[in-house]
Amino acid sequence: MAWLDWLSADSVGVPEHAPPPDQLRQLVLYKYDTCPYCVRVIRIVEQLELKLEYRDTIRDRGVREELRSATGRGTVPCLFIDGQPLFESADIVAWLQAYSEQVPHAPRG
Repeated sequence: MAWLDWLSADSVGVPEHAPPPDQLRQLVLYKYDTCPYCVRVIRIVEQLELKLEYRDTIRDRGVREELRSATGRGTVPCLFIDGQPLFESADIVAWLQAYSEQVPHAPRG
C-alpha cells in the first residue's frame, strides 16, 4: 500500500499566506467524500481529534456556490480559517498539525 503513503505524509511547514496557527480559530472544511485530497485532510483531522465544521460541496449545491462565491474557485479541500481560505491538502495538513500542537485547548471531538 505504498501508493497510499501520501495520504498521511508530513508536509514541510505552515504556509506563510495562512493565518498563524497560534490561537483558537473558527475552522470550516469544504470537501466531498470521494476526493482523495479531502480524505487525506479528514484523516489528519481524525488523527489529531480536532473538531471542525464540514461542508460537502457534492451533497449541497448551495455549499458549492458558497465556496465559489467566496473564493472564485470550486476546488476542494478548502479550509476556511476565521473566514480566510486555505487550499492544497499538504498546506492544510501542515496548518492543522501546527494548530493542534500550538493550541492545546482547540476543540476536540
